[in-house]
Amino acid sequence: MQDNFRLINATKDLVAFCDLAREVGWVALDTEFVRTRTYYAKLGLVQLWAADEWLILDPLLDVDMSPLWELLSEDKVLTVMHAAGEDLEIINRKCSAAPKQMFDTQIAWSFLHEGAQIGYAGMVEEMCGVTLDKSLSRTDWLKRPLSQAQLEYAAADSLYLAKVYPVLKKQIEQSPQYDFFVQECAFQVEKRSRVANPEFAWRDVGGYAQMQGVERAVLAELAKWRLSCAQQEDIALPFLLRDNVLTEIAHAQPRSKQALAEVSELHPKVLRQRGKDILAAIERGLSTPEQAWPRAIPRLDDHSGYKKWFKEAKTLIKERATQAGVAPQLLGSRKQINEVFVWSKFTDPAVKAQVPKPEMLSSWRYQVAGEAVLALADAL
Repeated sequence: MQDNFRLINATKDLVAFCDLAREVGWVALDTEFVRTRTYYAKLGLVQLWAADEWLILDPLLDVDMSPLWELLSEDKVLTVMHAAGEDLEIINRKCSAAPKQMFDTQIAWSFLHEGAQIGYAGMVEEMCGVTLDKSLSRTDWLKRPLSQAQLEYAAADSLYLAKVYPVLKKQIEQSPQYDFFVQECAFQVEKRSRVANPEFAWRDVGGYAQMQGVERAVLAELAKWRLSCAQQEDIALPFLLRDNVLTEIAHAQPRSKQALAEVSELHPKVLRQRGKDILAAIERGLSTPEQAWPRAIPRLDDHSGYKKWFKEAKTLIKERATQAGVAPQLLGSRKQINEVFVWSKFTDPAVKAQVPKPEMLSSWRYQVAGEAVLALADAL
């Protein structure tokens, strides 16, 4: 194994590395990024390891990144990552077909350790006996130049991924949960490739359950405007309007900038620059006919059958998990279980046709327990 990483500053070096990775059929990959004021993560570094080659790729240098994205999109190349969520989003924005095959070491660990979650540093300490220095985790990865210590910190991520991967691969392939693991990795790749639809942004706003009557329509228009603006201008949602501000506006329904200014926690800059757009969204909501208002989703505890259903669903999941040999928490967390209830009781057919299904109704979870949990809810 190479003792030191190389910082790539030429496209030809990346092409040569990708050729080597194709030969062995897998590459360990990690990214460093910044996501503070922007909607999309900003890529700062890519750390790579394959075929005894240990590299850092700096996307801010004049390097053509396309050979890497092409490599990751190939059927016969496996991309090894840990807790790959945001890494997957970054890769998919660069190349919608990538990664084609993914091995997430955190997912593998969870299947092998009764659903336990573990961070990268914890996994490395458990499997390699090495304690990683995480003191540089808050580095601004878009600032140049980066120090040697910062580069070494980043490079370690791909190095130890390459060390633990063969061990975890052997263990998970020998496990009865292997097929579930493969499906879960594929599901996470698909999930992270989705583009949020502004038409249904209201479903993700905290506090929606408290909206009454036309407030729901106003909130839906505000949430649609906020997400559309965030996507188009690459602005993090909270830097436009936080959820609590959205719900306060939907409740108060101000009709002028002067009235809008009375909303607590509405930043003066947002009022000045976006006030007209916010007021227009309010008017669109108020003019929405009642039959087109989004459906109410009350607190689940307020539904007469929810508590009994949830208890039965938990029991069913525990039984099915035992039969399948997986940890119950991997099969259905409280949040995932509740999503099934909302899907059954408070989601109209027109919405179901346009939004992703709950996770328990997708991939391997549906066959193991999701279908039965949904049937329990539908029977209420």
